[in-house]
Amino acid sequence: MSDASSLRLHAIYVALDELALFRASLESVYDHVDRITVITSHDRDWRREQRDPSAITAEILGRDLDPDRKIDLIVTSETNEARARNRAMDYAAPSPASNRVRRQHDRDHALQAPDYFLIVDADEVYEAGDLERMKGYVAAGRRPLYRVACRRYFKRWNYRIDGFEWLMAFVRVDQRLPYLRMRKASFARRALSRIPGLPATARGGLLGYHDIPAAIGVFHHGTYVGPRSRIEAKLESFGHRDEIAEHWLEAVYDSWTVASRDFNPAYPESFARARRVDGAALPIEITRQRWPPEYLDD
Repeated sequence: MSDASSLRLHAIYVALDELALFRASLESVYDHVDRITVITSHDRDWRREQRDPSAITAEILGRDLDPDRKIDLIVTSETNEARARNRAMDYAAPSPASNRVRRQHDRDHALQAPDYFLIVDADEVYEAGDLERMKGYVAAGRRPLYRVACRRYFKRWNYRIDGFEWLMAFVRVDQRLPYLRMRKASFARRALSRIPGLPATARGGLLGYHDIPAAIGVFHHGTYVGPRSRIEAKLESFGHRDEIAEHWLEAVYDSWTVASRDFNPAYPESFARARRVDGAALPIEITRQRWPPEYLDD
């Protein structure tokens, strides 16, 4: 595995809100990336419908979260989540023509493009050791796209859903994403990738992406962590809005217990069950935060 420090990594956030989670996420990656771009529609959702202004915007402009001035903020009226990420990547790694400029003054330093983008959402928290191992893994392979396994949580950080979800996380600077955080392969390629015994490199070549083994590292996805008001707002604004089961919030979320089964709002079986996790078993990147009520049990 190559030295993680050899990889220039630029974090890309698409953030509408979720300030408490964003703080934890940003703090978890801040020291492990060279730059960060946050792109937000601020007071509009993906349909350009009005919403409460994002508290994240003011927090970034206040710079308390950004002592090293790593963060660039873009406010847009974008209606497509994938295109918003791609535009943020274009900003962070502009075309050669955009960089073909004359030096303006003695503090005008040339832009150093990243090697990879880290695609990270406001509700995703990384452990320091895991992220450094992932960087080393990526630096050794230099494949176009890498997925990372995540542990998912429901209602509180203390309830962890069984199994992993795999999400695109490392995107080489010459790559972009066509839909949400996905790269679709044809039916034929997907079928060939399932041949028993197929080497991982061949499988990745067919699918267009490679998976970083969970043994190298995972991240923690607080996708449905927090008070009901946060979940209700999320369902109204996130990319899977049109896939949510009708009345899921009232019929499933409100009556949920640790005994519940198949409770994901769009793909029920993907949340087969959850188990209680004591705070002592959670990573410090989660437990050191001062969470508002209904995020983490004492």
